[in-house]
Amino acid sequence: MKKFFMVFLFLLCAVLYAAESKIAVVDLEKVFREYYKSKIAEDTIRRQAGIYRDYMNKLANELKAAQETAENARADALNIGLSSAERAKAEKRASEAMRLVSEKRAAIELYRSGRTKDMQKLEADKRVEIMNDIKAELRKRAASGGYSYVFDCSGKTTNGQGALLIYPESHDITAEVISNLNRGATGKR
Repeated sequence: MKKFFMVFLFLLCAVLYAAESKIAVVDLEKVFREYYKSKIAEDTIRRQAGIYRDYMNKLANELKAAQETAENARADALNIGLSSAERAKAEKRASEAMRLVSEKRAAIELYRSGRTKDMQKLEADKRVEIMNDIKAELRKRAASGGYSYVFDCSGKTTNGQGALLIYPESHDITAEVISNLNRGATGKR
């Protein structure tokens, strides 16, 4: 597979050069990381995760209190020092408390799964929004620079090395793309 990839890349480069196409490279990971909207999105996601975490802690505390109530009621139901009527009432309280514990556990699991999906959707939506901006800027930069192809040099192969190992630095448009994307960003944060 690795050999196929390298042969494919070599042939692709040969064909592109033969056709006298102009090639640019961009470190997409760096562009994504340094784009001001990425930082805003990270803050939004972090704040939302904090809200979810705080509510989960509240639910966990409610569950803990319900479990303690159930344990105390169960202990009273088993206490031979109490009358049988008091033990029967305690058994009823224990049963009700255990039902409440089950409901709390179900509510926590429902909340957790729902919020996990919400967070995944929020992250995906933000990523798509940011990538659309980056792709639009790449198209503009490619058109103005006369580039036929723009390759991402941040990608890694199966052995952890960059897919593009050697390329002329003059073909790297990463800094220009970041600069154009962040133009006028100070007022937008």
